[in-house]
Amino acid sequence: MAENMTEPGIGHAHKISIRINGIEHRTSDHKQTVAQVLALGGFTVEDYTLVSKDEPSVPLPPEEILHLKDGDEFLALRKTNPVSEIGGMQDLERFFVEELGRRVEYLKGANGDNLIIHDVEIPAGPLAGKVCDIGIQCTDSRPFALFPAFHTRPQLVSMGQENATHPGKIAPEWQYWSRQWQKPPLSPGEVWAWVLTALTKAKI
Repeated sequence: MAENMTEPGIGHAHKISIRINGIEHRTSDHKQTVAQVLALGGFTVEDYTLVSKDEPSVPLPPEEILHLKDGDEFLALRKTNPVSEIGGMQDLERFFVEELGRRVEYLKGANGDNLIIHDVEIPAGPLAGKVCDIGIQCTDSRPFALFPAFHTRPQLVSMGQENATHPGKIAPEWQYWSRQWQKPPLSPGEVWAWVLTALTKAKI
């Protein structure tokens, strides 16, 4: 999206900062449709719904015009649970470190090696404010395909079919979240959205 960035005070809007799935995006266009805000974050209206972090259960219509303010926060949530075209685990590691500023490590568990993302605060929904570590099981499959599940530590909800969660396969203190991939994610950001979708829509 083209931006006309000039010095404040000469008739043009100054840039503001908004966040989509925790990633900062700057724009000088303070009035955008929901579809444009999704596109700013690299998402499409065909596959994603935009919600306000403060009202995660209320989908915003793609054609609605938003009057953006500095500091506004949104979540892009998949309409369907998405085999991945990402090159490898290093791409995910780089995304979490460089884009989200997270601390990561690799941890060997009963299920093999896992990429661990530390200290993730759930941004919205019934679990909002809770902090957990997220484990993504490593794979070297070609083409690259993530396992249809991720882990959280600590356990956040009761085990069972309501949230499709099970005892952890990394270690006993972890919780296994079963989530199918029905459509390949196009980027590490879509993997992050897949995790956020599950956590913000969890039932407690």
